[in-house]
Amino acid sequence: MAAREAEQDGAFLVLEEHLRREHARLEERRRDLDNARELIGRVTSRSLGAHETSGEPLSAASAPSVVDRLLSESTGMVRNFVLTVDTGPALDEATMRANRSRIERGDDQRAVYPADVLTTAAGQRWLAMWSETGEDQRILPTTGTEFAVFGDSAVIALAGWDDLEAGYVVFRDPLVVRLYSAYFDLAWKYGVPAPSDENDGSSDPRLVELLELGLKDEAIARHLGVSLRTVRRRVARLMSVNGVDTRFQLGWVLASRRS
Repeated sequence: MAAREAEQDGAFLVLEEHLRREHARLEERRRDLDNARELIGRVTSRSLGAHETSGEPLSAASAPSVVDRLLSESTGMVRNFVLTVDTGPALDEATMRANRSRIERGDDQRAVYPADVLTTAAGQRWLAMWSETGEDQRILPTTGTEFAVFGDSAVIALAGWDDLEAGYVVFRDPLVVRLYSAYFDLAWKYGVPAPSDENDGSSDPRLVELLELGLKDEAIARHLGVSLRTVRRRVARLMSVNGVDTRFQLGWVLASRRS
């Protein structure tokens, strides 16, 4: 009995130490993000001495055309820092098609979401839709603001850091764009991958069938109704799970399993 109690006490001590370390890590992350937020505030707030970096107000009427232009004309990664999936600028179908087209042409898109998107059907549908399109997603306990960085061209952000009622503004100052990008990258580092409804990759029957037919990725994408990027991501997952380095090896492994 004494030995068992000593073992339990040891387990509790290990657990307490683990919780202490995790709490310290969370506090460090919060401090880092708060410091980055303060820096962004100093650069973008004219009341604190910023020079002509105030944003251009973005009205609901002009939002679709502004976002469409940024999607089509900018290059590089789109970084989405999401406060809510229920509202936002330019959520019309045409703009979302333009966003999907950008991803499909090969430009990376990353998004950080608050954990509460996982608790609603609408949030889960949103995550699944953009994950299928090819968006890389991570989750934080909370986000606190919302913005999108279009390559190194511009930022669309809330006019008030955590105030959805304040509307949105466009920043084009290169320093402001870099600061928002840095804030996003820091948050991305601290986020965890979004859970997926996809299986573990060891079985993807429809994809396997099409691969065995010898179809190219472009044809598979058209057949499945998904982006080329998504097909390549699913093929890469199959290769990783099956421990192979080439598609030829993957074909051999899959064929050997049927025999």
